[in-house]
Amino acid sequence: MALSEFRAYGYILDMLEEMGWDRRPPSKGGQVFAQQEILADERLKAAFGLKRPENVVAVSSNEFWVIEAKAEASDLSLAVSEAKERAAVINAEPGISCRIATGVAGTPESTHYVETHCLVDDSWQPLTINDRRSTGFISPEQTRRVLSTGTANLSSYEIDDDLFRAKTSRINDILHSGGINKRNRAGVLACLLLALAQEERMQLNDDPTTLIKDINARAKRMLEKYNKAPFYTEIEINLPTSTDNHVKHRDALKMTIEAMRDLNIASAINSGRDVLGQFYERFLTYANDAKELGIVLTPRHITNFAAEVTDVRPEDVVFDPACGTGGFLVAALDRVRHRKGSEDPTTSGNLHGIEQDPLIATLAIVNMIFRGDGSSNINEGNGLVKKIAVSPRKVLMNPPFAHKEEYEWRFVDRGLKEVEPHGLLFSVLPITSMSSADDERSERTWRRQLLQRHTLVAVIKLPEDLFYPHVSKGTYAVIIRAHRPHQFASDNVVWAVLHDGVVRTKTSTPTPSNMETLQGAIGNFIATGSVPAYVPQQIDCRPIELDDNSDFDLSPERHIGRSSGVARVDVDAVKRSMADARSRMQRPAEEADVDGCHTFRLIELVEWHEKGKSGRAKDLPVGTLPLISTSEKNNGISTLVDRAAVNKIYDAGLLTVSANGSSCVAFLHDYEFAANGDVHVLSLKDEFASDDFAVWLCAAINSEGWRYNYFRKLSVAQLRALAVQVPVNDDGTVDFARISELVRGG
Repeated sequence: MALSEFRAYGYILDMLEEMGWDRRPPSKGGQVFAQQEILADERLKAAFGLKRPENVVAVSSNEFWVIEAKAEASDLSLAVSEAKERAAVINAEPGISCRIATGVAGTPESTHYVETHCLVDDSWQPLTINDRRSTGFISPEQTRRVLSTGTANLSSYEIDDDLFRAKTSRINDILHSGGINKRNRAGVLACLLLALAQEERMQLNDDPTTLIKDINARAKRMLEKYNKAPFYTEIEINLPTSTDNHVKHRDALKMTIEAMRDLNIASAINSGRDVLGQFYERFLTYANDAKELGIVLTPRHITNFAAEVTDVRPEDVVFDPACGTGGFLVAALDRVRHRKGSEDPTTSGNLHGIEQDPLIATLAIVNMIFRGDGSSNINEGNGLVKKIAVSPRKVLMNPPFAHKEEYEWRFVDRGLKEVEPHGLLFSVLPITSMSSADDERSERTWRRQLLQRHTLVAVIKLPEDLFYPHVSKGTYAVIIRAHRPHQFASDNVVWAVLHDGVVRTKTSTPTPSNMETLQGAIGNFIATGSVPAYVPQQIDCRPIELDDNSDFDLSPERHIGRSSGVARVDVDAVKRSMADARSRMQRPAEEADVDGCHTFRLIELVEWHEKGKSGRAKDLPVGTLPLISTSEKNNGISTLVDRAAVNKIYDAGLLTVSANGSSCVAFLHDYEFAANGDVHVLSLKDEFASDDFAVWLCAAINSEGWRYNYFRKLSVAQLRALAVQVPVNDDGTVDFARISELVRGG
């Protein structure tokens, strides 16, 4: 064995560790035998003798994976062949087997190539992931799937998120060290991807000028193949002006190519994941530019949800007037492939996208080329005015966050203008677009006009932290049927709250996903008109309700109803909160579950006084008077302030309800207090004035708190429209005796 082959050992161990293997030898609790350590296993020692491979991975106690290395990159086939020979030796021994063989060729100075084959029905076959040749090492999970399924193709496999984030960070660091501008890095990746798509290997050790000419020529040929040559200038790689930096630039490109191969990049792209989009978004995030530029990548599970719920079919023309890197078009393509059960894409020309940023449009084109649909009609331009040649059947989109007067709803109008009669539009929109009472952005006026021309099918509240950590913006998904005026008396609308089950921050409380349930329910409603079953706080199906206070509020929080005849309120939480405020404890009462209730508008039960006028904590000296804010703890008390310094002191016995913050929270204060402008101050009407009723009412308001959040604040108009359920007697009057029994734990 040539001494230089030992230089591959570090690379092999590093890559195995990166993929999740324990690089220590099995004798020390690990999974990877080095050449000399193979002797520690009597079965392997007997099988190999002196002809031992570079590494053997212990997949299990009797299943192994052989890795052979060669020093010259040109000897990759020889390395694979010898790995298969070593595997055959293992397979000849009783009780042990080896069905995976990997060849590694190259050195750190040149480059490393990796090729893996699997033994299937006594025949060695190249390992493919999502129908693309594997170019890197595989993880324990991938290995188990290969062995358990007995196939050499891992389909529908997605790269691990943690590994992807680590590789993205690594590639960003490499490109930064090579002096490649932060906003050009995704374009460089796109150029490299197109170059790597061709079978002939690049000579990565060529001088910088020769290598970059080769990369650019390959990328240009690929774009020309699909009649996309004008986009080449967006991704062309140029050497730095100073020749002193040429080698550094070349080395950065070389290391990036190696990192992409290690990531099995072609397989990752073909999984349906918008890899280029994620790279672009992360590069901008590293540069603190994503929020400034208004660029937000729609998560893949939402784009898939859109394609599924609108039932994208092979014959459908699909349009996205703000396509970005192509996430919705990718989802549509994958949906069609899944229905067809093959790699055959949509009918040629059925996918149309417009993107105003030429680089991002190029990334979308590269995304589609890698999925075998280079015929997609993706063009640079203003999505509000640029024409497309056909009328789409489906429009799927997430408009850019508003710049100047390019409000999100204008993109919805553009999509509806293009779509054929009775076609469907799915759009992600800010909460204000569907519920804002303030008409500064013409949103309320737009909603009225929308319903005069089109049918609202569904409005779905998306997770509040959907776009974390890139931007904080509450959103809905809206589904509209085009060119049929909404019939208020007869047209049902699905109102829903989606939980995707994704935990995005360490402090997030995981919520079980209801995506599959909502997808099926809404999809069936669209296809057949079947009314989904009511699920409290999750889904309802009913016509739009309008009244004097509605402001054409088309939000799920406004329209999802309450459990019929039953009010589930936590009076104990209110009692505990009051007890906390006075630092005393009470015996907890059981949660009330009451039949025989009537729905009251809150304004029928209370008098609204004002928003708090006592002043802000930062402007008030410390004292002994409780200051009520949007705090959800300590009965709403944020701090204690000086009585003499506040603008107004409120009497004991009043209620407060938060007008801001993460939810709508009500508190009863049996003490004097101050209140800032983020809370409503209320008092019970005389006919309802009792301590027990006040406690019950706070608990009833809190049970409706999920309808309000930071993005959908409890305005005065919404407070007047807020409804709660209250126990009543047979004659419809409030059942004060029952309420007292429940509040006091009877």
